[in-house]
Amino acid sequence: MADTISSDRRSEIMSHIRSKNTSIELMVRRCLFHMGYRYRVNYKDLPGKPDIVFTKKKLAVFIHGCYWHGHGCQSRYAHISKSNQTYWGPKIERTKQRDQQHIEELEAQGWKVVVLWECQIRDHFEETMAQLKDIL
Repeated sequence: MADTISSDRRSEIMSHIRSKNTSIELMVRRCLFHMGYRYRVNYKDLPGKPDIVFTKKKLAVFIHGCYWHGHGCQSRYAHISKSNQTYWGPKIERTKQRDQQHIEELEAQGWKVVVLWECQIRDHFEETMAQLKDIL
């Protein structure tokens, strides 16, 4: 299926999609802060710039959107693009490979890595935060 929007308009739309401080990141960060935890955000000294880092505990937390990071869930957040699949399919696959590489690099440096998915956070927030609290 061809894109029904001009490439200039599509570029404008895509430029408004945030890569940090997303709504799900803010939900998790507010909850952690309210529980008394202090952390670093988008820590650029580590591979992949984890969304949340607890430096003393050597814990890196990635918060992934189901669509952008290719989560295989059947939630409404992980729809498959119907336009320009020849572009989006390989792009999301590269993102998954890069995510895995970052996790492996962090673990090789002695870090514990937690990946939280958008569907977990939105649909099971309390359980997800309880699991993260147990890890901390």
